[in-house]
Amino acid sequence: MIVWVAIILLVLILIQDVLLLILFVFNYRDHIVSGQQEEGWPSVSVVMTARNEADVLAACLKAFEEIDYPREKISFIVGNDQSLDKTSEILSTWAKKDSQRVFMEIRPLYRHINGKANALAQLIKMAKGELLLLTDADCKVGKYWAKEMVNAYQPRFGMVVGLTQVTGGNVFEKLQGLEWWQILGMIKVTSDLGLLLTAVGNNMLVSREAYEKVGGFEGLNFSVTEDFALGEAIKAKGYKPVHQFSAASLIETKGEKDLSSLLLQRKRWMRGARTLPLHWQLLLLVQVMFYPSIIVLLASFPFLAGVVWAVKWGLQSMFIRSLAKRARVNIPLSQLIIFELYYPVISWSTIVYYFWPSKINWKERKY
Repeated sequence: MIVWVAIILLVLILIQDVLLLILFVFNYRDHIVSGQQEEGWPSVSVVMTARNEADVLAACLKAFEEIDYPREKISFIVGNDQSLDKTSEILSTWAKKDSQRVFMEIRPLYRHINGKANALAQLIKMAKGELLLLTDADCKVGKYWAKEMVNAYQPRFGMVVGLTQVTGGNVFEKLQGLEWWQILGMIKVTSDLGLLLTAVGNNMLVSREAYEKVGGFEGLNFSVTEDFALGEAIKAKGYKPVHQFSAASLIETKGEKDLSSLLLQRKRWMRGARTLPLHWQLLLLVQVMFYPSIIVLLASFPFLAGVVWAVKWGLQSMFIRSLAKRARVNIPLSQLIIFELYYPVISWSTIVYYFWPSKINWKERKY
């Protein structure tokens, strides 16, 4: 009986993988509209909060300075979220160099939401742009990022999610990058079906109209994934957010340095995923069940299990490579091979750690 259950799960997983690849290749939607800004660029505010990010701020701020967008139409709203390092000094010094830059010290004002949401709520009150561009201190945006996100925007969307690439010098960080490609690929496929799965807080555009309609971050209930909560609230107001999956919308971020910090990150993500509709949770669960199912099949039909595993790896690799190619990024075959060893360890470690009786520790705050 258990063998047949495993076979059914494996068939369902292969069907999912085939559909993901087909839908990405043949149903891909580029939301850029040619000549959309002929009447002029809208005003935008880039919003970024930092907490103990002194080590990475230089790259983030330099990238802000290199953004190609009409100077009189772009402003930067940056905040220090009660840091214990030199974050405040770095941000305030940077902000003083240009009238289009605003610096703010964050206060514990909205206590019913998480720390980052509290910071963003205060910063956005200082923003004057028609459109809000949100990113993180550990990210590096591209030169044409602002124009790409604005060009992809339409009022009925309310929100545009961009593309994030995890970079790093070691294998562990590069493997996290492959996992991000896989996750963002699923988000892109569901988005192009009109069912955006989640928002990504380090790279998204939100219209002021949509933001104010949901009452801002301060109008949301508590969530450890404030970006997901904002996206859900915007969808509930009738907007249809989209994912602009392109080289120009891509930003870079660093991977987690070790397994401990990675599991802390994934525990927070899983808390957010638990609020997804049940059918989405079941689809994600089926994907994770591949490895237990293949082990069961190996015990009874080793050759068949080997064939199934090879097919699954091939489909997964083609999917990840297709995603990266769309963003003009090359993924070496060696990384895809190692990823097949990395992924079951990380996915099942995340599940075990999620149910471990401990609080979520995020940016030195516990929830």
